[in-house]
Amino acid sequence: MTGFFWALLTAGASGAVAVLLALGVCALLRHARAPGWLLCLVWLAVGLRFAVPDGLVPITLPRPESEGLQQLAAAAETVRDATPAEAAAQAVQVLDAAGLAVDMQPEQVPAVDWMLLAGGCWAAGTVFLLGRAVLSGIKLRRRVALACKTPDGCYTCAQVTAPFTLGLLRPRIYLPDDLQGDVRRAVRLHEQTHIRRGDCLTKPLYYLVVCLHWWNPLVWLAFSQFEHAMETACDEAAVRGCTAAQRSQYCESLLHYATLRTPGGALAFGAPKAGQRILHALRYRTPGKAVLALCMAVAMLAALVVLARPTLAVEAAPTDPAPATAGQQETPDTAPQTDESTAAEGEPLTDSLTPSEDTVEESVFDPAGGFILPLSDYRYFSRGMGPYHKGDDIAAEAGTPVLAAAGGTVTNAQFHYSYGNVIVIDHGADRQGRHWYTLYAHLRDLLVEAGQTVQQGEEIGTVGSTGNATGMALHVEVRCEDTLLAPTMYLPYTETIPAQAAKQGVLLEAMTEDPAIANAIAQRATGSQAPATLSYPLPETGKVTSAYEAGIHEGLDLKQPEGTDVLAMGDGIVLFAGRDDRYGWTVIIGHGNNGDGQPLMTLYAHLQDEPSVLMGQLVTEGQVIGQVGTTGFSTGPHLHVAVLLDGTFVDPQSWIR
Repeated sequence: MTGFFWALLTAGASGAVAVLLALGVCALLRHARAPGWLLCLVWLAVGLRFAVPDGLVPITLPRPESEGLQQLAAAAETVRDATPAEAAAQAVQVLDAAGLAVDMQPEQVPAVDWMLLAGGCWAAGTVFLLGRAVLSGIKLRRRVALACKTPDGCYTCAQVTAPFTLGLLRPRIYLPDDLQGDVRRAVRLHEQTHIRRGDCLTKPLYYLVVCLHWWNPLVWLAFSQFEHAMETACDEAAVRGCTAAQRSQYCESLLHYATLRTPGGALAFGAPKAGQRILHALRYRTPGKAVLALCMAVAMLAALVVLARPTLAVEAAPTDPAPATAGQQETPDTAPQTDESTAAEGEPLTDSLTPSEDTVEESVFDPAGGFILPLSDYRYFSRGMGPYHKGDDIAAEAGTPVLAAAGGTVTNAQFHYSYGNVIVIDHGADRQGRHWYTLYAHLRDLLVEAGQTVQQGEEIGTVGSTGNATGMALHVEVRCEDTLLAPTMYLPYTETIPAQAAKQGVLLEAMTEDPAIANAIAQRATGSQAPATLSYPLPETGKVTSAYEAGIHEGLDLKQPEGTDVLAMGDGIVLFAGRDDRYGWTVIIGHGNNGDGQPLMTLYAHLQDEPSVLMGQLVTEGQVIGQVGTTGFSTGPHLHVAVLLDGTFVDPQSWIR
């Protein structure tokens, strides 16, 4: 619920800025006598901005050269990407670093759940407005249920006292029986223009967005302006080519029907702002081609700006050893990256994570249980890796020694505007030839230099707050080649994390048989919200050869040819990727916690070969994680898929959509 309201507030704020921009642009377009449909385009873009807070048109902006502007941009990106909980945690961290500790005692916690109260008020207002609109539409339909079709294709009855269009997918035009002659033809053209341009569907959708933001006065202003521009555009179509006398008659009908009560739930001819529409219809002249082209360019540019999703130019940071592979999810750090990162001496950073033949000694590195915690003493674990954060943040006192999590060669030890004082260590290659790296950022002191060999546990720096940091903390990252991995899955914060079980090679058994360990793993691995449903794990539907039976068969067997891609059923983090005697090659993904705080996990077994993902890697729904096989206790090629909720197997078919 908190995340939803955060998104709603973000949408309202970005939409409000779009409204102010659109007001200025539309005033300029009206002064240039631009056609009404161009104004509709601008206000429609504003409505989309309220519905999609992040924008629809990606625009990459160059990074500012000024250090002050770079810090301001970095802070803006941090605020944009942070969730409410993360923003609050950062605020507490800043206060704590300043010596203003926040002491939240149980008796200080307010008795009223303000978020729940605000949610109730918002829901009540939204339901009221939507309910009123639906009831008005139903009531109007009943009033005109006996309307008869006229020779010109419209409908009429005694209850139709003013022109209007009713219906979403199959709209009908309703005209009073006494409306005849040239005026009837013009009014009918007005309503036909509504239908041709899709206003019968666009206006209700716009109103739906208004209902979601009913507390924001600027969204009502945007809706009013959109409605007026929509009616003005149809007026222009109706009077185009008419004589002065015909325009006068049309405007008289506008004035007449504006005095009548507007039918609720329909596109009414006489509303809104009839006075302004009459003046516009009397004075409107089709603009010249040059003026029209200029107005179109201005309107299109304004719409693109309103729908823009601006991002600063991102290039390889000191943690990027190679370009991301296809399908690999990028997880931006709270601190933005740059192409022009410079060292303290002003020299440009090189590809510091790529080991050179002169400095890196080839050796076999075992990441399972091969790391130690880089801090011997810390205050708390402040933030873990997630979709918008590349590593873990560990709050500690200033000057606390930072230790090498594993032995290796320092490939980078310098200052970066975002990471501050940063150290990168290459730990060598594993049995598959993949190099493993750790990164330590925001350090106060650098006690090693590039090219130096360090041993596990050796002091390499001290905790600080350099770069884009909000307090005293160590930011640590773990990477295998170009794949970011959750440090939580490899650094031994507690005795119940995957690294401990991985030492003994019994991670899978521990997860599936001990709910307490499974919950600890899932909750520490990701704090995101679990999806309500899961997608199908194969590109095509497979025959169910063995269904779920509680206590007998804890999953679903789907028959597919060997080598068929296996897809992640939802966004999450890989909790296990390895081989088990019973399941063969297996992947387990943690998808976060549901509304009751229960971790949700999915298991994919009997894969053909080593999975395509690593433990601790973030994956997205539909990403290939392996191929169908017949490893482990299997009688033929198939995928065994299971769903665990709160550490207990449940029927996968109740989750798969």
